[in-house]
Amino acid sequence: MIKLQRESPHAPFSLGLKYKVILFPIGVFYRLWVSTIRFKFVDANTKMMVLKNDKPVIITLWHNRLFLAGEWQRRFRGGRKCFGLISGSRDGAWLEAFYGWSGIHAIRGSSNRGGSKAIRDLVKTLKEGNDIGITPDGSRGPVYKAKPGVLVVGKLSNAHLLLIGFEYGWCIRLNSWDKFVIPFPFSRVKVRVNTVDTKHFLEGYTIEEGAKSLEAKLMKVTID
Repeated sequence: MIKLQRESPHAPFSLGLKYKVILFPIGVFYRLWVSTIRFKFVDANTKMMVLKNDKPVIITLWHNRLFLAGEWQRRFRGGRKCFGLISGSRDGAWLEAFYGWSGIHAIRGSSNRGGSKAIRDLVKTLKEGNDIGITPDGSRGPVYKAKPGVLVVGKLSNAHLLLIGFEYGWCIRLNSWDKFVIPFPFSRVKVRVNTVDTKHFLEGYTIEEGAKSLEAKLMKVTID
């Protein structure tokens, strides 16, 4: 049994150096894998919108599309740093390692414990000029059901949401709660993009109604 460590009873779990060294070859293999993927924007205008947008944004996609998030960020966001919110749990320790392989930095926290601090950290990260990534149905679902946290972060930071949908050709789906999708090497992935201006998005909505509206918008760019 692998024992994970934490600095204090309330600190997030993390992998020790030994396990990070053991996992390093897997990380190299992963980077090689995703480098073979061919992205194709369904709308060329949205590609230019992504490439020319020099303001920090909130990358928003469903949890089961995370496999390519880091590679997409590297290719189309001009090397801008991206930070992702990861649970402080044991599962989050492994996800932090996965994020590290993909080039995404981790902010540890959850909506239940340490959530307020995590939101403050995300807002601070955006105001420092970095992108952040949030999966509105993470980290345990239900799948394709948006929680309102991403809208709270957007409202506090005035950052736009960049909704990303990956449509896979050749792929496998894991037997997980979200049916996590992994594309085969050298496969083509269609990309659909939309934006949400959070400054005005919640006008006339409760936060719960806003989450439902966001859910519908994100589903429009997501093809299963």
